[in-house]
Amino acid sequence: MTSTSINDNVIEIRKLNQYLGAFVASLGGFALGAALGWNSSAGVVFRNHLHASATEIGLIGGILNAGACVGAILVPFLVGKINKTTLMFYMMPVFVVGWTLICIAGHKVMMLIIGRIICGICAGVFCVLTPIYVAEIASKEIRGRLLAMFQVLINCGVMYAFIVAHIIEENETIWRYSSICGLACLSIVPVKLLPETPVYHLSRNDEINAEKSLRWYRGNTYDVQHEINETKWLILSTRSKMISLKLIRNRRVLRSIMSCVGVIIGQYLCGVNMMIFYALTLFDTTGSGELTGSEQTLVVGAVQILASLLATFLVDILGRRILLTLSTILMGVFLILLGWFFSLRETDPEYDDIYYWMSPTWISLFFAAFNLGLGPISWSLLGDTLPMEVKTPVASIAVALGWSISLMATLTFDEIFISLGGTKVMWLSAAICWLLSLFCAILLMDTTGKSLTEVQRYLATESNRDSEET
Repeated sequence: MTSTSINDNVIEIRKLNQYLGAFVASLGGFALGAALGWNSSAGVVFRNHLHASATEIGLIGGILNAGACVGAILVPFLVGKINKTTLMFYMMPVFVVGWTLICIAGHKVMMLIIGRIICGICAGVFCVLTPIYVAEIASKEIRGRLLAMFQVLINCGVMYAFIVAHIIEENETIWRYSSICGLACLSIVPVKLLPETPVYHLSRNDEINAEKSLRWYRGNTYDVQHEINETKWLILSTRSKMISLKLIRNRRVLRSIMSCVGVIIGQYLCGVNMMIFYALTLFDTTGSGELTGSEQTLVVGAVQILASLLATFLVDILGRRILLTLSTILMGVFLILLGWFFSLRETDPEYDDIYYWMSPTWISLFFAAFNLGLGPISWSLLGDTLPMEVKTPVASIAVALGWSISLMATLTFDEIFISLGGTKVMWLSAAICWLLSLFCAILLMDTTGKSLTEVQRYLATESNRDSEET
């Protein structure tokens, strides 16, 4: 239990239900992580035992990204008709359909592709909805760590898929492996029990349910009236306002949109998704020290979870700009070192025996650096950096752009790696990371410790200010 002060009145805020609500809302990330990690082992089976072509393997793995693009684009059209918790709950049976097709596909590539597309659609919906929902239920003191929980659950889902692959070790078929991975989507069920956000209820002039929602998330002793009034202003300041050129011309709004879209795109350009999709192949090809490739994926999975958990504690202490800049700088350093290892091995294969520890070490540290900042914070920006007028459509566009970049990178992974070589690919990715660190240091607006109303006031256009004064 924590105390804060507003207008000289001591108000008790209970945070347990906020943590619980953010965790349950982020369980879609667990289902997404399982779908991402699934391809690491399944792709090896397709290549070695089902004799699938490189194009087919790329499509099966990468088509999830195309589905995510579609899902993200659909969100603005759906949220006006269905509330957030119901829409997230409806994704569970859709996920089940997708995994069912994957499980029964056998050698039928087209059925695998359709199943992956359906799973991707659900993933895209959660990538947009979850950060917005969590931002609307969280108090400003802990909003950063609650938003970072989505990345923690994604990493748990990836680890779940890696553990299942390590235990089962299917060589001829993937139906058992797929069915167990598919069970992850059932974790979405509890989301139906969550109350809708106060913002949702007040946008429909339902103050009674807005108060109930606030009391559930803040405690029965919490004085809800101040936050109700603040949220009313937030709704009124954006109600009946079309997305206008005047709004986009606002330098603060433009800065928030650019930083949000830029960080999301940077997240996918740095190559993390490609490494997750092809983790087992990557370790079998580049070496995994004294561990097998499957064992090394478990190490990476554990490193990701620990790093993202650390980020949830640091984000509200250091702030997003510092953590993002530090994260991307470190990512670039470890990619440079990984590229250096590749160049040593190309120069003299004997170096592979001497520095066998380098590849798994630099890859693991790269994933740790990613999850320390760029991974969790990129989702956070979708929830509380954008003005209310454009939050859902811009978040939708940003997520769709990111997944489309991941799709292109995944489909061309083999060709890029062969044509450029491992060293150049790693150094190019490092350059992208360092450019992103400069971008974050200069442009990113840090909303740590600010309420959604305070962010909206900061981003307000002159017309918003006039409406506030009247």
